[in-house]
Amino acid sequence: MDSVTATQNDDGTWMLDPAGMLFIYEQGAFPMDTCDDDGVFRVAAYHADPRAVLDLEALRLPRTLRRTLPSRGYRLSVDEAFEEVVSRCATRPGIDPGEIWLTPRLEQAYRELQRWGHARSFEVWDGPELVGGTFGVTMGRGHTLESMFHRAPDAGTAAVLGAAVRLLDAGYRVLDVQQCTPHTARIGAREVSEAAYIRRFRASLLGGLQPAAVVPSRGPHDGAELVDRFRVSAGAIAERPGAAWGTPTPRDGDA
Repeated sequence: MDSVTATQNDDGTWMLDPAGMLFIYEQGAFPMDTCDDDGVFRVAAYHADPRAVLDLEALRLPRTLRRTLPSRGYRLSVDEAFEEVVSRCATRPGIDPGEIWLTPRLEQAYRELQRWGHARSFEVWDGPELVGGTFGVTMGRGHTLESMFHRAPDAGTAAVLGAAVRLLDAGYRVLDVQQCTPHTARIGAREVSEAAYIRRFRASLLGGLQPAAVVPSRGPHDGAELVDRFRVSAGAIAERPGAAWGTPTPRDGDA
């Protein structure tokens, strides 16, 4: 990843204002708050090439999830616990205790962006307990997934797939996951050039920066309903106005 900052004397805090955050994302970049060699934290706009996207017309449901998700009883929601999801992502298991993933001021920046209507969370609940979630930035018909956490089996994947299906239903054209991992590749993530990503993302903004509405009542509302979306004919999801990066169709995965 390459980063861009203004000057050595500029700590980049202007990027953390809602307007600054939207400017960065509109350029196809994303902010990170990192500690330089001089011990000073500075905000920089990062570019990734290649860029990873979750192809909304080629979503995959691993066969293991097809078997296990309906029995777990998870409830899926949108924007019910944004601040808690952000906090959980900042301290998710697996992060070195000395590593700061989301600094307090970057967390606050995403909270302010959510108040502006440009950030959204997707949650997974086991009864009253929040066991998984993901959050990201939303502009026009483009959405980013900034981070994900899970504290119960399959909850993280359910959050990401639930988000993808809801965004597809709402007519989104881009779902950015920044970097491809074995986890996201299992459910349809693929790498594209940064140039291709930026073209597609800017096309998703042609109707303006106001995010397309995601209606919570449309579902999927639980794991069983999510799995049912992948039991319909292979073209049922692809016929909706999603993000075509290629020609694959949604299907059950191999594992």
